[in-house]
Amino acid sequence: MDLITLILIALAAFLLVIIGVVLYRTSHFAIQLPDDEPIPLAEIDGEEVARHIGLAIQLKTISNTDPAKVDPLPFEGLRNLLQVLYPQVDDHLTREVINGGGLLYTWQGTEPDLDPIALAAHQDVVPANEAADSGWTHPPFAGEIADGYVWGRGALDCKGSLISIMEAVNNLIRDGFAPRRTVYLLFGHDEECSGTHGAVALADILEARGVRLALLLDEGGSVTTSTLPGIESPVAMIGVTEKGHLSLKLKATTKPGHASTPSTPTAIGALSLAIATLENNPFPQHLDMVEFMMSFVGAELPFMDRLMLANTWLFGGAVKRKLSQNPSTDANTRTTIAPTILRAGSAENVLPATAEALINLRIFPGETVRETYERIYDLVADQTLEVLPAHGETLEGDHTWEPTEISDIDSPQFRLLTRLAQSAYPEALVAPFMMNGATDSRHYSKLSHFIFRFSPILLSQEDQDTVHGVNERLSFENAARMVSFMQALIRTASQSDFVRFEGEDEVDEDEAEEDAEPRQMEKPLRIKPLRRAKLDEDEPSGLEPLSDDDEPLVAKPLVDSDRED
Repeated sequence: MDLITLILIALAAFLLVIIGVVLYRTSHFAIQLPDDEPIPLAEIDGEEVARHIGLAIQLKTISNTDPAKVDPLPFEGLRNLLQVLYPQVDDHLTREVINGGGLLYTWQGTEPDLDPIALAAHQDVVPANEAADSGWTHPPFAGEIADGYVWGRGALDCKGSLISIMEAVNNLIRDGFAPRRTVYLLFGHDEECSGTHGAVALADILEARGVRLALLLDEGGSVTTSTLPGIESPVAMIGVTEKGHLSLKLKATTKPGHASTPSTPTAIGALSLAIATLENNPFPQHLDMVEFMMSFVGAELPFMDRLMLANTWLFGGAVKRKLSQNPSTDANTRTTIAPTILRAGSAENVLPATAEALINLRIFPGETVRETYERIYDLVADQTLEVLPAHGETLEGDHTWEPTEISDIDSPQFRLLTRLAQSAYPEALVAPFMMNGATDSRHYSKLSHFIFRFSPILLSQEDQDTVHGVNERLSFENAARMVSFMQALIRTASQSDFVRFEGEDEVDEDEAEEDAEPRQMEKPLRIKPLRRAKLDEDEPSGLEPLSDDDEPLVAKPLVDSDRED
């Protein structure tokens, strides 16, 4: 047998091995959830629930980053409304008003030594345009009942959830139910402004009391269609982690002057080049989260999609390119950069001395605030352009946070939620996912490893677009399903024999106290010393001038945009 034949045989054997590995991994890609018996759900009058939600919508509980600008009367009115609507809750639960507006309800369990469970929602809403030509079919704060829906700001985010929790607890008390585990209801009053005064204070109170939660459910995903590429069935999306958050200010400083004799560089030009550089140098992509999420619906994927996702060691580049073509799927693979605010200039014939831009970054799990800042700094900071915290002197603060821990999905808590989701929506698949936005739940991370983000409602893409938008509304069917789901969750979870997170009981007291602390940086995260010098007329600007043939200046990447470090 000649050498060429041997080489061909070896290549054929190698290809067969590769094909075998690819097909094996493809066949084992899909995760099969246990085929559990459905949990019975109570029959609920959705229209009555919707009417109660409508009453809550009428109270304009609009939050603001400046507490002095918040009208306290609507929040007081909401507290009074809850007392009127749910007298059973007031009689059997202890209610505390925390830090001026947060609500903490405690339903004492029959076995108080067991770790409690908690249900969270928020009282506040974002503003809405109330003008006649705003596009709202019904006024945003009227809470009107029409066409099978309750309409208004907060119907989906998040008064529908809050009212459904209260309805569920009230119904269970009326039915004579007593929880084995203590049940907490956590209702912050400034989630739309980062939860600084609401959820943070609620979490601190529970931590000071030594509370460790066996389960916490907050707002988050829902049951949606056409959300995951290649999946036609509805999917119950249960949030298991959230991206981190960081805002930075890019500040370009040059000599001011008259627009008739512009210097090079101009502040606006330098700032524009920096923004273009960042957009041409996105953060590296990671496929772990997409693989993790899609494996739960893998059996429904088209074969080629399943094959590629199961074998990213071979097809990773193609998968990344495909996901990067859509903003939603791209955001699931990397830290994102978004310029959101620009400030420069005051007159059309004056060169401004400074130009500023705010960029908002959502940090992928596994990356940190420090690493994110340093990458941006290394890409664009120079003698003309500074990279600064958007708020305050350091990157630490209420507007900056790390990605959250990924909740344990190999747990009876997650299995219970999947079982309940499929009991409420038998036709739906279930998948864990990463939330690109933020909820109050991140503030409770020091209290539990079992934090999940899910609202048991079926939403079309049109419905999802109304959140923080026009014509926010909740159907009677969804209102009923939310209450029945919450009742079943409280009834089942509060009676379950959840065990503590592995290893929790074995650590010593010092380690336990350290574990209870929120994730914090070892020292204040200050910006690096700026590579900045005084600009003199004779100093080179560091930017290439236009060529003699007057070709337009292209904002070229400063580094290879395909780098993966």
